Amino acid sequence: MARGDAGDAMVLPAMTDTPSPFVIGLGFRGQASPESLDAVLGAAIAAAMAQAPGARPPPVLASASDKAQSPVMRALAARHDLTILALDAAALDAQAHNVTTRETRVTRLPGGASLCEAAALAGAAQGAPSGEARLIVPRMIGADRMATAAVALANSMQKDKT
Repeated sequence: MARGDAGDAMVLPAMTDTPSPFVIGLGFRGQASPESLDAVLGAAIAAAMAQAPGARPPPVLASASDKAQSPVMRALAARHDLTILALDAAALDAQAHNVTTRETRVTRLPGGASLCEAAALAGAAQGAPSGEARLIVPRMIGADRMATAAVALANSMQKDKT
């Protein structure tokens, strides 16, 4: 999979017999440290491996465009040699009804939908033949409460062409 800069429009490759990568949606406060993101990333990968074990391509990070371009996220991706998917508001909004976590304080997405869950689902859906994804790890909150992560996988079933 090609690595990309947070400013690049990345598209996941079409599904093949190769398992799809985990798409890890990240949300974080502006004051989040690299350690905050590292910790929640590690926890998300461990939880995802427990849900869907086996060899996979490297995970992909996904978030809103502004967060994807932040220095802390770019540093995280560079440190782990991961691709970042920068998602626009329309892609995130389209997944708002599929998230499992809602918070009344959150106003970024419709209905207080979790940004990290919407980002994981939107990113994974890009690589799915059906254009659909499933959440395998709902929102996890880092110990310092500065970052959140969720993990999704692309649905591998083709849409019925009838």
